[in-house]
Amino acid sequence: MPTGTERAAVQQSLRTRRGPDVLNILLAIVSVAALLFYYSKQQLLLYGDADAHLNIARRVVDNRHPIESYGQLGTVWLPLQHIAMLPFVWVDTLWHSGVAGAIPGMVAFVLGGLGIFRLIEARASRFVAYSAVAVYALNPNLLYMQTTAMNEPIFLAFLIWSVVYLDELLRNAYPAAASDSGVRPASLSPMRAIQYCGITLAGGALTRYDGWFAACLLAPMLLWLYFVCLRKNEDRQRRRVLTKSVVEAMLLVALVPVYWLIYTWAVSGNALDFVNGPYSAKAIALRGTLHGAPPYPGQHHVLTAGLYFLKSAQLNLGPPAWGLVLLVLAVAGTVLAAVRARRYAILLLLWIPAAFYSLSIAYGSVPIYIPIWYPFSYYNVRYGLELLPVFAVFPVLLVHDVAERLVAPSLRTALGCAVLVLFGVSYVLDYAEGPITLREAQVNSRGREALEEGLASTLVQLPRSSTLLMYEAEHPDALRRAGIPLRHVISEAEHPDWEWALLDPAHRADFAVACAGDPVWSAVQQHRGQFDQVIAVAAPGEQGCAVYKPK
Repeated sequence: MPTGTERAAVQQSLRTRRGPDVLNILLAIVSVAALLFYYSKQQLLLYGDADAHLNIARRVVDNRHPIESYGQLGTVWLPLQHIAMLPFVWVDTLWHSGVAGAIPGMVAFVLGGLGIFRLIEARASRFVAYSAVAVYALNPNLLYMQTTAMNEPIFLAFLIWSVVYLDELLRNAYPAAASDSGVRPASLSPMRAIQYCGITLAGGALTRYDGWFAACLLAPMLLWLYFVCLRKNEDRQRRRVLTKSVVEAMLLVALVPVYWLIYTWAVSGNALDFVNGPYSAKAIALRGTLHGAPPYPGQHHVLTAGLYFLKSAQLNLGPPAWGLVLLVLAVAGTVLAAVRARRYAILLLLWIPAAFYSLSIAYGSVPIYIPIWYPFSYYNVRYGLELLPVFAVFPVLLVHDVAERLVAPSLRTALGCAVLVLFGVSYVLDYAEGPITLREAQVNSRGREALEEGLASTLVQLPRSSTLLMYEAEHPDALRRAGIPLRHVISEAEHPDWEWALLDPAHRADFAVACAGDPVWSAVQQHRGQFDQVIAVAAPGEQGCAVYKPK
């Protein structure tokens, strides 16, 4: 029979656990509701990149050479998101609808919210933690992005949990300092914190290149905290276990870039294909810039680049005026965190994306265009969403810290409600206008959507067993819309079929789908006498496409 003390401990554990369990359910409900809403409006795959991500995963299970399926993961985008889609993308219904691409992002959405809760609960009340989660999870842009096949929500979850586990290790390394500053004791052992932090850092590094940058900053901190824990622990066995854990974590993180360089070299013959290859950010920027055009805002200028990134982050919160108020609160909360470093300093790591994108815009050929600043358009505005954890955490903690100094409980409540109302009004106005990430996708997909719809309606009329020669990178959505198995398509992902087909297109495929300026178009023009044009498809602002049949 358990003693009274044991029963009390079990009851306390159940009460402690009930909060995250309820939060799990609430976050899942919100995520599914957003999916149903945007699915009903057919807005899951407005981003061209979302289509490409979905088709990369599909090619692994649907290609011309199954024995070489692993090489279908591509060489530019990192593979974890595509691997996470594999259990779902082989189901035709989930592929055609785009739901297969949404599922990993939805799981990441729930995990990201739980990570925010855990960071704040260690430093404040559950009400404050729930408030921070509400700011994070109810953001209109995050809710839309987690229903798409884009990987920003997945990276955010890995970044947040890397900070969570680093925070656990910090509280193990300095338990007295944490207790004195009002931070709760660690709930994980140093060994587990190190292992989990290594896994989340590696996961982020396998999702986006932002994760490589984050790992370069966080891995040294992990090592430093390991040495602090080691110095304070005199038990030989525990020291050995700690050392084994940190070696495994460091090795796992280091293996990610090594693996990717070797894999990229094996597939493309160029280990840096993601840096300087034909589908790299640098090549895309060059193709999208007119000859003699001025540099994009922030190119070779870190300060301007940082301002554009902050402005895009602000626009991901709502209308400019409201977003500016929330940005001021976030900056003020950041200053507070720096001043009260013993309690809040670890949270400053949530600003890592700001450093990464400032450098990427300035020196990495990664422009951001926003509608309220030159050149007054939409491009990569979604990158600002990666600062959402900053806005979820620092304004709430600022208000909490100020409220702690107030005597009247009513004033504390009023102050807490005021900041939530600010976010609520900003989010409602953003929903009314349309989340900026959704507007970005709509603006940039208008001509492409019309062209791909017309192309799909043509392709679906071709014999089902036909083999197509097509440059898939330009209009991958046409194949998905038409329901054409990718194993029937000779594309740039199929080697050496692609190279041979471009040399002799009339004898390698039943039909050639050529869009002006792409490699298939060039090949058909060189052998024009061997083809008859079946149909031409055009759309405003897009290069026209045509379907050709060999004579």
